Amino acid sequence: MPERCSRTAWLLLLAVLLAACSTRPLAVPPTPVPAGAAADRHVRTYDAFWDNLQGSYLYQGSAGFDFEKLRAEKRLAAYADLSETEFSGLMQALTEPFPGGSVTYRSRAKRIQEDLANTISYEGIGAYVSVLKEPDPRIVLLAVVEKSPAQAAGLAAHDAILSVDGQPVLAAEGLDVIQRVRGPAGSVVSLDVRAPDGARRTVDVTRGRLAAADQLRGGSLGASQIGFLRLPVGAGNELATALPAALQSMAGKYSNGLLLDLRVAHSADDWPLLELLAIFGNGPMGKISGTSEQTPLTVTGQDVGGTQKVPLVLLVGAETQGASEIFAAALQASRRAVLVGQPTPGKVMRYNTSTLPDGSQMYYAISSYINPAGVDIGRSGVKPDVAVPDVWDQVNDKYDPVILRALQQITSDAPPG
Repeated sequence: MPERCSRTAWLLLLAVLLAACSTRPLAVPPTPVPAGAAADRHVRTYDAFWDNLQGSYLYQGSAGFDFEKLRAEKRLAAYADLSETEFSGLMQALTEPFPGGSVTYRSRAKRIQEDLANTISYEGIGAYVSVLKEPDPRIVLLAVVEKSPAQAAGLAAHDAILSVDGQPVLAAEGLDVIQRVRGPAGSVVSLDVRAPDGARRTVDVTRGRLAAADQLRGGSLGASQIGFLRLPVGAGNELATALPAALQSMAGKYSNGLLLDLRVAHSADDWPLLELLAIFGNGPMGKISGTSEQTPLTVTGQDVGGTQKVPLVLLVGAETQGASEIFAAALQASRRAVLVGQPTPGKVMRYNTSTLPDGSQMYYAISSYINPAGVDIGRSGVKPDVAVPDVWDQVNDKYDPVILRALQQITSDAPPG
């Protein structure tokens, strides 16, 4: 390591001397020609990262820091004798000052790993999951696929996985821990599982080959004349027919109100936003705002068994992401729906993808959603009208304080809050 320290000190001294000799500040200070193919590749990758942001990045003029200053400050580090892991760490750190996840980075190794795993058909246990770090690291089951190995083994939504094959889930793993749950079809994975009531059990699951497919769940809540539907995880355009069909099947049974549970509604790219907004709303629904173009969202209401007038409550939370967030924000701001639950993360931005010279990739926001009240949801997320503490693995379908509060909202004439 002494060689690396002495070289870095020399480079810093040279940068200071060059700056002192100039009467005009330089956006990118001159630097020595890098020695070696790796250093050259790192510098070209570093420069391409910043060049891609020029002109098209959504928050270039409002990110809250000086682009050129940060670029100049960190560029010298790209010339150091860095390993691929160290350089990946440098690039990852570059994304931290940008607001709201509007710029992200994947190393080449990470990109290849995730692209291979990101398929509709995969080998695993058959569950949609999230990873939580507080108060203890764990994998939380958002939903279990029908007729999957997970369902056959007795796993259910709201369960938490604390260890995999005897090795605890670690906060540092992040989403990478999911790869430990996946594995070849026919192999067995042993899971330490905690139910919402705190009961612990060991569950052995024989993995299978699966097609990811969650379902729309719910129905009428009996004599109350209130309907309940939980929108699926990862749904796409199929929801444009599935939701109206479910509402038609419940016709006459939700005249007093309708609860739409969006708390696990991660949205695929083809989530039918405008079609679903038209079922419940009418008129202006905000806009998609880019660096040079504004696209208004306007719908013509399409009543499905009374959906245009029925009292509507949407359940939202940290896993409400993507187009489902826009759906909730639009109906809230247009005063068509009351939102109950927890704030959403604001994952509504549209991104450009750019492959960098070393094979890594960067993603940068080119547009966001502005609700009818003028709020940029990409930066703020969606704030519920009625806040209710909600940790998915501490509730279940028999006792859920968010649903209870939503029912109270519908059955009372009190304003939200």
